[in-house]
Amino acid sequence: MNFTLQIAIKLAGVLQLITAAANFFLPTKLHYRENLARVSPIIRQIFIVHSIYIVIVLIGFGLICLLFTHDLCGASALGTFLSGFLALFWGLRTVLQIIYYDDTVKKEHPIGAWFFAFVFFYLAVVFTAATFFGK
Repeated sequence: MNFTLQIAIKLAGVLQLITAAANFFLPTKLHYRENLARVSPIIRQIFIVHSIYIVIVLIGFGLICLLFTHDLCGASALGTFLSGFLALFWGLRTVLQIIYYDDTVKKEHPIGAWFFAFVFFYLAVVFTAATFFGK
């Protein structure tokens, strides 16, 4: 088993937990309360529920990386499948971060925008490597 890949996946787990934690600061930073006051109650409720579920999923991803590193490195078919899924998940997230999100917000928060673009890219690369070069 590739020791470097194991370390990279452990770091990926930590980065996903950091990303989950960052979601606790986003409502204030991006003025959720003011922006969501302008939408219908159901849209606000859906947004809040989706935000909570995203944090739960990110915590789960992070814990999977920390607790099941061996599997994600190709020790099992399920681990390889999950690495492939995570590669696609984070690859798409990288693209969305760079080309879809509002440039005005990225210019207002350049350090955060570039930090998360780097994190998402790192995650995509690590899980792609685990999918194709694990075990």
